[in-house]
Amino acid sequence: GQVSVNISKPGITKGNHWHHTKNEKFLVVSGRGVIRFRKIDSDEILEYFVSGDKLEVVDIPTGYTHNIENLGDTDMVTIMWANEQFEPDKPDTYYLEV
Repeated sequence: GQVSVNISKPGITKGNHWHHTKNEKFLVVSGRGVIRFRKIDSDEILEYFVSGDKLEVVDIPTGYTHNIENLGDTDMVTIMWANEQFEPDKPDTYYLEV
């Protein structure tokens, strides 16, 4: 797999994509935000409000478009885990708004 550290500025939304094979887990360790995801053939949007004050891992299954938005006034720091490494020639990342 692969682990990365992501820093989001206030008001920024990142993501709006989905994966065929990649499963991800997000853990906000500083700041506050919301993780949204939606099964690609559904209109139902799921929201998880997250914060570095209450550490919770959010699992993003395959086939769900997802994003993360910084709702705070400071940088939001997120640890992101994926079950497979990013391969530039086969990115398995497909743009789709949540």
